[in-house]
Amino acid sequence: MPMTLAGSWVQEGRPTLRPALLAERSGTLFAAGMLGILAVSSVLSEAAAPNETPDERAGVSSPTPEHAGSATRETFVAGYVAQPLYARSDVHMTRPDGTDLTLKALGWDGDALRFPIDGGVRAVSGAAPLSFMVDFLHNKAVARLGKGAHGRKLKNPVIEDVDTEGTLKGGPAPGRVKLTEVFDRLEFTHGHNVLLFTPLLRLANITPRIRPYLGVGAGFALPHVEVWFPGEARDRRTSEYQFAGPAAQVVAGFEIRTGRMAYFIEYKFSYAWISAALSGDESWLNFDMPGDLLRQLQRRWRGEEPAFGRLGTTLAAHQIAVGAGYWLQGTRATP
Repeated sequence: MPMTLAGSWVQEGRPTLRPALLAERSGTLFAAGMLGILAVSSVLSEAAAPNETPDERAGVSSPTPEHAGSATRETFVAGYVAQPLYARSDVHMTRPDGTDLTLKALGWDGDALRFPIDGGVRAVSGAAPLSFMVDFLHNKAVARLGKGAHGRKLKNPVIEDVDTEGTLKGGPAPGRVKLTEVFDRLEFTHGHNVLLFTPLLRLANITPRIRPYLGVGAGFALPHVEVWFPGEARDRRTSEYQFAGPAAQVVAGFEIRTGRMAYFIEYKFSYAWISAALSGDESWLNFDMPGDLLRQLQRRWRGEEPAFGRLGTTLAAHQIAVGAGYWLQGTRATP
């Protein structure tokens, strides 16, 4: 399937809604904090722990006789940046006005370099060769309506024409439409977020410092759903975080370890099945995931159908992730 690469480095931003500015500033502070943590960790890694040998300080495992046949259980915390390349996908939408519409093969852009920058945080724990990773990935996915994330102006806007089938507002849908005839906004920003749980197999070292790994995992999609329709009132806009369905990922990469610091580069393929509620609800300042998810849970508990329908699609992304982190003090665990 055709792939599309976000061209955020040729886009011009402008002030948009205050919530979006708040999210961008929060993302900036998060990125600055992560860089500070990594800088401090790099300094700490140069200092040898009292019980570390020179080989251990260099990141080379050298079990002593009393530990022969045992494994080292360690925990790794890290952050990373990534650039998604999305596959095209169909979008299916139903609304109470008689719309039951499928839009064929939409393209998605990532807008990855706009704050908060696309990437994630993770924690890995276990005894080699098997470990377990909890991975929170933040991407953006924006349909081609001639705008960037949150309605930003673009230097070279692209508005897609797409094939359709089904009904639109009670009548037969035209065979082909411009996306702007159907949507004023269609995006998953403030994140196309996924929380993933992934077993990792850490393979034999290539060199004393370089070790490859791979894993397959599954979890949940938690996107910020932004779906607006042209000419409709503000209270019919959906702008909230939602539990939107299952997600999965495949990762393969290698780490370069220097003492307790490690740097990694990996290929990551993520796939999410999105089933979004057109609720008409809006996040508190567009940055309130716990409140939004609680509100969604309450709607489901009461058996309420979304006020303005449903929208479904899939988001498949290929990306290269580059990151760094810190291995915490390990303990010896006998298998």
